[in-house]
Amino acid sequence: MNMYCRLLVIAAILTTTALAVDLTGYWTVSPDVDIYIKQIDNDIWWYCESVGVDPSWTSVANGTVDGSTVNLRWVDVPKGDNNMDGTLTLNITSDNEMQVIDQTGNWGGEDWKEIKIERAES
Repeated sequence: MNMYCRLLVIAAILTTTALAVDLTGYWTVSPDVDIYIKQIDNDIWWYCESVGVDPSWTSVANGTVDGSTVNLRWVDVPKGDNNMDGTLTLNITSDNEMQVIDQTGNWGGEDWKEIKIERAES
């Protein structure tokens, strides 16, 4: 392998490593949404609910991380009152913030384009 190819391989490895973010943890959409995320390799599992003793909606989701993009399939579960499902695409903007860039199923309501998901604890 020539020197140019070796440098490209090294650059690709370093770039991939630099973009790797572990999303596992407690996240919020202030002031009224709690999200708990578990990441295993590129797989994402999440539990999300409106804040309160008796949440009006609760959902679970599963999906993958690809670079700085998270793609999820979500569904409401019976703990809350809603019965919806859809998809959610997020852009990882930093280690502590994600921005909703697309959704189906009315996730986030009418203002979904304004939603930022922030890490609650580091």
